[in-house]
Amino acid sequence: MNSYNTEFEFLLYRLLPQFLTATFCGFVVGYGREIRHKPAGIRTIILICVGCTIYASLGFYIAEKNPQIDPTRIIGQIATGIGFLGAGAIVKSDTKVTGVTTAAFIWAMSGISILIGSNMYLTPVILTLLIVLLTWIFELVEKKLHANHPGEE
Repeated sequence: MNSYNTEFEFLLYRLLPQFLTATFCGFVVGYGREIRHKPAGIRTIILICVGCTIYASLGFYIAEKNPQIDPTRIIGQIATGIGFLGAGAIVKSDTKVTGVTTAAFIWAMSGISILIGSNMYLTPVILTLLIVLLTWIFELVEKKLHANHPGEE
């Protein structure tokens, strides 16, 4: 359990490293979406990551000070809020549903941000890089499948 003597120490030794890690993870994913001209680009994903990290960090910090407080309740509220945000990204037209991947990115990055808020650093960075890699690989697979079956959606 970390004990911070001042608000400045809390900011410097806990929130600042978390903020920078969340910003890095959000930038990596947001940049990949931005260069493909997808919704939820750099700014959006960074704000999601930083916001979720702050809420999670605050929950864990309060629980460290008051053991009777359950930090998973804040995590549950983050999940609920992110669910609404993701649902707002999904749009249905007559023949097509779009935004599901955007919603999935929002959802995944909020989970990674909760890890950052719980004072993990290496795991969220590795997971972020894996998400980017897997997304890129499966995008190539989907293009190959669509090339082999033109006219099907």
